Amino acid sequence: MSDPMRLLLDKSVVRRYFEGVAALARGLTLTAEEQHAVLLVHLAHQRERRLFLPIEAYHLLMAHGRQIAPAETLMFLKRVDILYPARYFKRWARRVRARTFTPEDAKVLALGTFGTDERGELLGVHAVVTHDQPMVRKWEREQVWFGQRLREMARQLDAPYASAILPEVRSPRDVT
Repeated sequence: MSDPMRLLLDKSVVRRYFEGVAALARGLTLTAEEQHAVLLVHLAHQRERRLFLPIEAYHLLMAHGRQIAPAETLMFLKRVDILYPARYFKRWARRVRARTFTPEDAKVLALGTFGTDERGELLGVHAVVTHDQPMVRKWEREQVWFGQRLREMARQLDAPYASAILPEVRSPRDVT
């Protein structure tokens, strides 16, 4: 198996996943967003995708998801890994925020560049996956600026941070 594509799920995808699983359990029809979120999570391994959650989303699931839907939450958590802020995460999040992204979006986007797994064996993800289309469009418009800033910043950093890359920002339908 080749190195899987690393995908960071934002809260909109996680929310639609749980809504979709609940709808399936009740025999209801899923919305398109729910379908794409459920398919993304369930087909990830087969399609060589490694899914990640921000640590904050993990804590929310542990606090609330286990009370509301314990079996579904545990199943979901077996399919994802946690992405932790690495060195330079805060600096990069401030730069993203300065381009008028919301604080929450800035953190997710910065984690996509300067996030690592529990062992510290990777840096960043290939894509941040979201249902937030304004965020997708804004990232596309700003990508050249961010690319230049990241290259300038990376020149001053030691390995592995010097090889940091920008993630794409995509909807679940584009990665399933």
